[in-house]
Amino acid sequence: MSLCEMTFYSRILKMDTQVSVILPEKEQGIGMGGHDSDKTHDCPVLWLLHGRSDDHTIWMRRTSIERYAVPLGLAVVMPEVSYSRYLNMAYGPAYYDYMTQELPRLCRQVFPSFSLRREENFIAGLSMGGGGAMYIGLKHPENYSHIGMFSTGGAVPLEPLWRPGTSGGRLGEDIYGTGDLEALKDGPYDLFVLARKAWESGMTLPSIYHTMGTEDPRYPAAMAVKHFFEGLPGNPFHYEYHESPGSHEWAFWDQWIQGFLDRLNIREG
Repeated sequence: MSLCEMTFYSRILKMDTQVSVILPEKEQGIGMGGHDSDKTHDCPVLWLLHGRSDDHTIWMRRTSIERYAVPLGLAVVMPEVSYSRYLNMAYGPAYYDYMTQELPRLCRQVFPSFSLRREENFIAGLSMGGGGAMYIGLKHPENYSHIGMFSTGGAVPLEPLWRPGTSGGRLGEDIYGTGDLEALKDGPYDLFVLARKAWESGMTLPSIYHTMGTEDPRYPAAMAVKHFFEGLPGNPFHYEYHESPGSHEWAFWDQWIQGFLDRLNIREG
């Protein structure tokens, strides 16, 4: 694999930003194996999102995502979004527009081998990034065939479930325009509202892969998500939930990113 680090000026964010991109190659270094495909186009792409305290380098630094992507011939795009929750902030940059418009356009311009097919585009993330993956994936089911949600609690309406009585504070005001997170329930940021709208649209829906550690303080949020999606008639999102011992930690995410990749059905050879 090749690792590309790009710094560029974003017209939407109105500032320089960064993205890390893992690119598949047939020839690999010692101990890395390889993939057997001779394809030079239509490369499948995973848009992999970081959490609240992290940046675009974190998945490379804390997991073996590069090694897991090798046998799949899979490109992995890891953007930087600060603490925006991947939204157009009320008082800050328009990160949702950046993620859904400018970043995909730039990546496909620089890397023309990236597939445009929804069946070969996937979005996933941990913690804040899991909420971002759900928000983007549910609003754009035409663009992604799979969503991966790992250990998420910081998303509407989940956060008050695991730390009740806590307001969003200044960060909530910057992101949503209010620190009252309870008031956001049933509104445009509510993941359950977005899921129902996607379901009722009649569009082909992405499959949702959801994991949570049993010692994670956010466990009550996971139970609410599980209850909601398992309650939809016919399981339209092909929702599957997995849990195992673990807290909000990289050993857990390194384990379950592998399970998510196995669900993508893109193994080469």
